Amino acid sequence: MSGAEELWERLVRAALRSERTRAGAFAGAVTGIAGNVPSSLENNRDIDSILRAADEIEDEDPNVSRILCEHAYSQAQNLDPNSEGRGVLQFKTGLMSVIKQKLAKREVGMIDRGQDIARLQEFYKLYRERNRVDTLKEEEKKLRESGVFSGNLGELERKTVKRKRVFATLKVLGLVLQQLTKDMPEEMTRMIESDAAMTEDLIAYNIIPLDLQTITNAVVAFPEVQAAVLSLKYFQGLPSLPADFPIPSTRAADMFDFLHYVFGFQKDNVSNQRENIVHLLANEQSRLGIPDASEPVCHFVSSP
Repeated sequence: MSGAEELWERLVRAALRSERTRAGAFAGAVTGIAGNVPSSLENNRDIDSILRAADEIEDEDPNVSRILCEHAYSQAQNLDPNSEGRGVLQFKTGLMSVIKQKLAKREVGMIDRGQDIARLQEFYKLYRERNRVDTLKEEEKKLRESGVFSGNLGELERKTVKRKRVFATLKVLGLVLQQLTKDMPEEMTRMIESDAAMTEDLIAYNIIPLDLQTITNAVVAFPEVQAAVLSLKYFQGLPSLPADFPIPSTRAADMFDFLHYVFGFQKDNVSNQRENIVHLLANEQSRLGIPDASEPVCHFVSSP
């Protein structure tokens, strides 16, 4: 590796470390192995979320934290069994060290991994009860509508951060349960699906939430924004995307999905650029005039 390439690699890694220390759904700086999942692992975002949740619940139940870490390791092993990707071997070694530390702190006696699924299901229910999940979002909604927080935005922010943290953890627990077993009680399945439906704003976005359903952000419904989104639609004649290529239910496939698939760009980078282009197009369209809401089309795109 040349000196220039080495300096560039150091710069990229420093930028990634800086990005990962921002407060996210788990409301805090990322420490340890979480936030350092190699980008060469295909679904590194899931693994990263699992490890963040493991850190979040470490004090509440170290055993469940251990289950999550072991599942994250299994995912990494399945994705790259020979550790050929950049940084994968170091990541696996570090994660295994974390798991061994958790095992060393366990209570006396052997661990019965055959009970891991039952432990996860029980912890899921207890976590919901401790955090009053059924009333958490309703309380925040009432606070928003009452206007009482107008002189104290800190109270609203505190409730919002707590709700996001709780539902982010539940989302990971539900994801891991669904990946570990297909034979769950119907009541448990309904509970996980119901909680997952309440995580609408856990997907990161800057201004325009293009990849999620939202009832609190009206920007996505503006005609100029809809026109900008339509201008990026997937054109006929292009090769079809694979059937298993993930497309959010909130939108159709577009040109950025095509670029994502062909060139292998990171998902978050693609989402950022899609939102940036939609924002630029919508701004320019608003200067030309608001398009017809019944058939929103960007004037400067559709004109010859």
